[in-house]
Amino acid sequence: MIKIIQAGIIVLLTAGVLLAQTPDVRLLGRIVTPAEVVQMVATADGQRFYLLLDNGNIQLHLQDGQLLNTIAVGQDVTAIETLGANRLLLSKKDKQQVIITGVFPRVQISTQNAPFTGPDNAPVTIVIYDDFECPYCAREAGPLKNLLKKYPEQVKLVFKNFPLAMHKNARIAAIAGLAAQNQGMFWPLHDLMFANYRQLNLEKIKELAGSVGLDMDRLEKDMKDKKLSERINADIQEGKKIGVRGTPTLFINGRRVQKRSIESLSQMIDEELARSQQAE
Repeated sequence: MIKIIQAGIIVLLTAGVLLAQTPDVRLLGRIVTPAEVVQMVATADGQRFYLLLDNGNIQLHLQDGQLLNTIAVGQDVTAIETLGANRLLLSKKDKQQVIITGVFPRVQISTQNAPFTGPDNAPVTIVIYDDFECPYCAREAGPLKNLLKKYPEQVKLVFKNFPLAMHKNARIAAIAGLAAQNQGMFWPLHDLMFANYRQLNLEKIKELAGSVGLDMDRLEKDMKDKKLSERINADIQEGKKIGVRGTPTLFINGRRVQKRSIESLSQMIDEELARSQQAE
């Protein structure tokens, strides 16, 4: 029997006082399940829902109801509890509790119009959510470039903007990067902005843009285009939807990267290459 759960948000309390007016009720999504729901729990940020079903499976859904993954845990599991966004505590009937770690499903990420480097049809796609004022992002740029040299035909790197509110010049740098993309010069400016991430401001960005040979009149005109700001907003919203909270955050073929060392990244890439060969 198919079961349907409708998830919504009801705002009832403000400053501890029950409001008399009609509450704001919004339908955010619909979750369809193939079996009875024993329990539903949400992560602390409300972005993910775990559903324990009576057929021995746990379903992982996004806030809008999208199914991300199904995990077989057995029908002896009687209760679940979230430990952060990606760990679950399972309670088993007449057994000791067991912690499951590494619930990292593949996610779908739109790469349309995003800056990229590497072969367009590469079997492995690395997507990075970045902030041009983030020191950790700047530190990651070099190793990623070396990784592309290691896999020149197998890997494509896609850049997504995720400027953090704490970095006051990150958004204008993101806009400049997209404006440079219009002239086919995203990556040269990308490299220089990360090399100078401590000094970034509008004047410094213009200086760097001029040094790589960009048409400055066109750059300044394009930076005023609202469509570029909308693209950045879309990157941010998409990132939040799939669990991006900070930068840099990387995904390899939709799998979230947990360890950013060259060794760990290479291992994930090799796994994806082997997987693509098996699928042929």
